[in-house]
Amino acid sequence: MKFIKKIVKLTPESICIFLGLWIITICLSSCLTEEDQTGIKYKPVTVETTIPTSITYNSIEIGGKISAPQERNDVRGVCWNTLPNPDINSPKKTTVGKGLGEFKSTITGLTANTTYYIRAYAVSALSTVYGNQITVKTTLATTATITTNPITAITTSTAMCGGNVSSDGGSNVSMKGVCWSITSNPTTSNSKTTDGAGASSFSSTITGLLTNTTYYVRAYATNNSGTAYGSQVSFKTAAITVPTLSTNTVSSITTSTALSGGNITSDGGATITSRGVCWSTSSSPTTSNSKTSDGTGSNSYSSSITGLLSNTTYYVRAYATNSAGTAYGSQVSFKTSLTIPALSTTSASSITTSTAISGGSITSDGGATITARGVCWSTGSSPTTSNSKTSNGTGSGSYSSSISGLLSNTTYYVRAYATNSAGTAYGGQVSFKTTAIIVPVLSTTTISSITSSTALGGGNISNDGGGSVTGRGVCWSSSTTSPTISNSTSSNGSGIGSYSCSITGLTANTTYYVRAYATNSAGTSYGSVVSFNSLPSFAIGQSYQGGIIFYVDGTGLHGLISAVSDQSSGIRWYNGSYLTTSATTSSVGYGNTNTNTIVSSQGTGSYAARLCYDLSLNGYSDWFLPSRSELSLMYTNLKSAGLGGFSSVDYWSSTETSSSSAYYQSFSTGTVSTATKSITKYVRAIRAF
Repeated sequence: MKFIKKIVKLTPESICIFLGLWIITICLSSCLTEEDQTGIKYKPVTVETTIPTSITYNSIEIGGKISAPQERNDVRGVCWNTLPNPDINSPKKTTVGKGLGEFKSTITGLTANTTYYIRAYAVSALSTVYGNQITVKTTLATTATITTNPITAITTSTAMCGGNVSSDGGSNVSMKGVCWSITSNPTTSNSKTTDGAGASSFSSTITGLLTNTTYYVRAYATNNSGTAYGSQVSFKTAAITVPTLSTNTVSSITTSTALSGGNITSDGGATITSRGVCWSTSSSPTTSNSKTSDGTGSNSYSSSITGLLSNTTYYVRAYATNSAGTAYGSQVSFKTSLTIPALSTTSASSITTSTAISGGSITSDGGATITARGVCWSTGSSPTTSNSKTSNGTGSGSYSSSISGLLSNTTYYVRAYATNSAGTAYGGQVSFKTTAIIVPVLSTTTISSITSSTALGGGNISNDGGGSVTGRGVCWSSSTTSPTISNSTSSNGSGIGSYSCSITGLTANTTYYVRAYATNSAGTSYGSVVSFNSLPSFAIGQSYQGGIIFYVDGTGLHGLISAVSDQSSGIRWYNGSYLTTSATTSSVGYGNTNTNTIVSSQGTGSYAARLCYDLSLNGYSDWFLPSRSELSLMYTNLKSAGLGGFSSVDYWSSTETSSSSAYYQSFSTGTVSTATKSITKYVRAIRAF
């Protein structure tokens, strides 16, 4: 400062100006240079962001220009964002070597139709410098890029194709596949497949094609921008031919059957509508000869050949039919066999003192018709058809044989037999022993049709014990609970099964005990004991079942009973309204019917028929108003005889004459007349037994 003062005469103002100029000089010097770790000074670079040269929906080609007075080791590139002033702290940046000069960088993975902010940058060890900001908008998405695969696996109605979506055009591929037509340049409005979504390769199965026809195919891919198509390829479907097949070797050969079949290796391009084998005793059989029908479709199948003649040579060919015609496999031949039958003997069952059941089961007829079959038996071993035998028809399968005429308590040997043209065969031998004769097994029938002096009984003999039943019937007694044939008996023939008999000479109102009996050579056996009471003898004026009898029918078993007193001394016939009830029958036995008819017509209330209908007296509740004839019997058989306690008054009947009148009878004079239903009269209820 002293030096300065010597040179210049300073004032306070000049000193301030000098100091300011000195500070500015120092600052400018530091701004124009940089110093690295080695102490070398550099001037800062200049970065310029260049104009984009290529803009697509998902990429931008852009770069920068770096200038400086001398060479330096800078990292360079571009950075971008959807917000202004992007920097290298974002992962959205490129690195394009280092050094000065121009460089290019391609930004990828961008979103279509979107604005991006881009700056070039240069980085040294001491600082980062950015270029000017460029604003760029990506283009709209385009349709996808797709190629069509070659056609393969061509048949009469199908083929294989596909495609490869190499670019989705900026938006997701929502659908892809192939489309085809018999005209050029097919689109998705024609037949098509749908093979998923996304940008990738795919395979497509084309179906439903016409035979021998040229088709045009293009792969397609659809995104938000539309549908793109691959190049067109064409092919021609195969023509339909007759099937290709082979004939199976014949197996399981019997006298009348065999097993063959076929294997269809190609359907000729059309559905197999029928298949099977055909055969004949002549060479080269066709479907006009005997044949099987074994369904439809390709592949292997089995055929059962039946109805053959034994010991005969046959020729067989498999066949298959489609719309082009019928094809045949190679011819094979075989010869049917002939043997005696194969059979088994059924074990003996239902063995009695003189009979049994056996039979046989023919599993093979030996190749010829079974003309005779049955069982043969003897008391010696290995019986043949020269011994006793049954004849049980013809043919194969199982059969049953009834063996009869046997001795009781004896061992027998049995074999089934079957005869065809080759001879007679026998089943294995079985043996059994007949039972000894025992007394019969029987039951006693429930007693019915009981009267005061008769009844109906009987029995059922379920087993004769192995000996003929020579006598049967029932025995009864009132003095012992186990009657025998030494008591009263009936005689009802012979043999087993059910029978009935009349029990007579009974005493009225008495308990009897009854057993069925049956006699064979082993003795007499009895069924279980049943009991019954003979009916009492019925007479007019007899007290019975809650009243007094005033009528007995011709059987002596049934009749009518009067209540012992009147049910009313004054009640109307009707229920307050004149109605035709249709209770018009006067005969004996119709009082109950008339009463039910009246009650059904008139319903509830207080009237003559209802009073009897609702009556419960002396343990009985089936009382009714008597018909005109029943009322007359009460007068004649009871009132006139001074029985029943009747008054000399008028009694209603249940027989009406019209909607407003009904019959009544005077029990004073016996006169039967009609009266208006609204008049009150006496009522006497009756019931039947």
